[in-house]
Amino acid sequence: MVLRSLTHRSLPILLLWLAVIAYAITFSYLTLVRYYAFEARALDMGNLNQTVWNTAHGNWFHLTNQPGTVNRLSLHVEPILIPLSWLYWVYSGPPTLLVVQATTVALAAVPLFALGRAQLGNGWAALALAVALLLTPALQAANWLEFHPLTLAPTFLLAAFYFLLAGRAGLFALFAVLAASCKEEVALLVLMMGLYALVVQRRVWLGLATVALSLAWALAAVLVIQNLFAEGNIHWGRYAYLGETPGEMVWALLTRPDLVWAQLRAAGAGRYFFELLWPTGFLALLAPEVLLLALPSLAINLLADFPPMHQVHTLIYAAPIVPLVLAATVFGLARLADWLGGRHTRQGQAAILLGAGAALLCTLVAQRLHGYLPGSGNYLPLTITDHHRRAAALIAQIPPEAKVSAQDRLNPHVSGRETVYIFPRLEDADTVFVDVTGPAWPQHPSDLRATVDELLESGFGIAAADDGYLLLRQGEENRTLPPAFYTAWLRPGYTAATGQVEPVQFGDELRLLDYRVTTDRYGELVATLVWEALRPLDEDYRFYIAYLDTEGNLLHDSEYYQPVAVLWYPTSRWTPGTPVAVATLPWTLEAERFVLAVGVYSGEGGWHESLRLPVAGDAPVPVLEGRTLARLGGYRRTPAGGWEAIVDEAPPPARSLAVFFGEQIELTGVTLPETAHPGGSLPFTLHWRARGPAPRDYTVFVHLVDGQGQKLAQLDWQPHDHAGRLPMSAWVPGRPVVDSQTLALPAELAPGSYRLIVGLYYWEDGERPPVRGAQPAPGLDNGVELGTILIE
Repeated sequence: MVLRSLTHRSLPILLLWLAVIAYAITFSYLTLVRYYAFEARALDMGNLNQTVWNTAHGNWFHLTNQPGTVNRLSLHVEPILIPLSWLYWVYSGPPTLLVVQATTVALAAVPLFALGRAQLGNGWAALALAVALLLTPALQAANWLEFHPLTLAPTFLLAAFYFLLAGRAGLFALFAVLAASCKEEVALLVLMMGLYALVVQRRVWLGLATVALSLAWALAAVLVIQNLFAEGNIHWGRYAYLGETPGEMVWALLTRPDLVWAQLRAAGAGRYFFELLWPTGFLALLAPEVLLLALPSLAINLLADFPPMHQVHTLIYAAPIVPLVLAATVFGLARLADWLGGRHTRQGQAAILLGAGAALLCTLVAQRLHGYLPGSGNYLPLTITDHHRRAAALIAQIPPEAKVSAQDRLNPHVSGRETVYIFPRLEDADTVFVDVTGPAWPQHPSDLRATVDELLESGFGIAAADDGYLLLRQGEENRTLPPAFYTAWLRPGYTAATGQVEPVQFGDELRLLDYRVTTDRYGELVATLVWEALRPLDEDYRFYIAYLDTEGNLLHDSEYYQPVAVLWYPTSRWTPGTPVAVATLPWTLEAERFVLAVGVYSGEGGWHESLRLPVAGDAPVPVLEGRTLARLGGYRRTPAGGWEAIVDEAPPPARSLAVFFGEQIELTGVTLPETAHPGGSLPFTLHWRARGPAPRDYTVFVHLVDGQGQKLAQLDWQPHDHAGRLPMSAWVPGRPVVDSQTLALPAELAPGSYRLIVGLYYWEDGERPPVRGAQPAPGLDNGVELGTILIE
């Protein structure tokens, strides 16, 4: 019996610590991979690393990474960064912050477990709620999104609330101070705990002292400290609709409910509360007095005219609300048990276990939909590539005292220094570090190239370059890019035989070996084409890469969004026979389907005004626009948001034919339904093949005729295949073209037997190619009967 009792009490604690350790390890790993895969951004990983680094070196809160800012206190008041900076004496850099953050968030489960066990009298229910906290997407989102001091607050808030309820004022004060030190607004949540102590617990002196000190700190942080460094809180603009000054804003909140209501509707307050509460089964609503502790953060987020603050599952702003929702869930379960006869009765304990289990189940569903663990909705699989690893060698060449301007994603990796800027901001920077292989936010890649050229003409030289990275330094004499710089685009060992498509040759200059359509880490469309030069080229050719709809209309092209390879590794530098990867800039395509087409041209006039290279020989793909634009394939969106190739999955024709229209166009088969209905539709599929180049882009027509040859329905169209519109002049000789269409039937069509007739004509002069291989349809020269349909 004693052993069973010990197991009943100790096993939940053991499992709790296993969950804490598992979370800390998992999110340390996930965020470190994110960092080393260069997904961390200058705002805010670079900002906070520079702030902590400078604080560790005695220059407290010094910050240059934010334009117009020289101190982090002008953005946020976060004294917690001071003790965090002491860790930099052991290991300096963002990995320290990321591991500390994941570990601190994981430890939030401990005070919640203690609170649950104390209030519910059940370690298993407490464990379920502690695990639910760790699985809450809103908390994981804050943990995933680089490092922010605010993400540490949930642990301190839960600990402060637990010790407040436990009557341990000293520990309450310690964790309340730690929480308030995470960000200026968190002091208002501590203030609400003071009101709880005053009103609910009747602890007058503790409550009054907490309220007074918290309010004093919040006001000092916003109205005094930030005024010293930035002439006020720079975020007041998010509430400008309420007034110009803080006083006017408060007055509007009290006297203009219409403004408040309009903003709450615009912010989607109902959706916001739903997303906060449903992961724990709405049990928090049973303890409104605890849920009200989150009121300051709720107001700050929902009343802001700043849409990111209205997000629950993707950003940091909901993080301090989450622990209070879980605390309210604990009290809600306790209240439910009391209503059922008492939390220590059998019925009460059953309700507690069922409620905690239901809350955990809801959180598991929320995790699957919106969480950040592998297999969950917001999980982003990342890989640390050789390209990422090569950056380390260049970073090691930057002296600690250098003043560096680095691109957004490189910035956090060089931000442990007194002076760092987000490129292209230079000011007094003597070192520039950029990666030219992809999007160059906040610049267009063409502007990045121009900026680098200007730097090389104004005193900067190339200190090092590798795999598309450039390290420029003031005073360096070298202006020549080394061969190692171009490896970012080279694909050695790639030959036409390794590609998944047949090569397409343009003139006698270039050959397309292969292509891939993928999505980048943000779900944007990227097309990567592998080329080789067939001979030494004097011309710098450009690539026209187009996304067309199924009717051939342009959705997007690369004319003004040239691949970065064109900017940095022009074709005049290519070595014949060496494969080169040319990737489009990522693009958000709204369509559900598209057709990929590509061409090559030279000159500055653009695709429509420059010299195009023709597709040479017998191309393995359809060729459009006077044999200059190769249509590579069709794609459709997958349920996961990616793209997959559209393949021809049409079955063989129900009836084989061997009908020629002219000398080159053969109708090889047809599939028709046996019956149809008035006012309905008649689907049919035509199977074609070109025996040679089509002399004209013929239009196809079908007529539905009765026994007397009277036309009762008609359809005219340009041919299509499984990908989209495909004019006959673009057909690849010998390759089948399967064209599925639908004929709309008149509602007044009388029951009976009807014939479907097909033919071709040229739109400009009406010329119809002669038919051979079948008898012409009665009453219609150069038309062929496809079959008979019974209208029922």
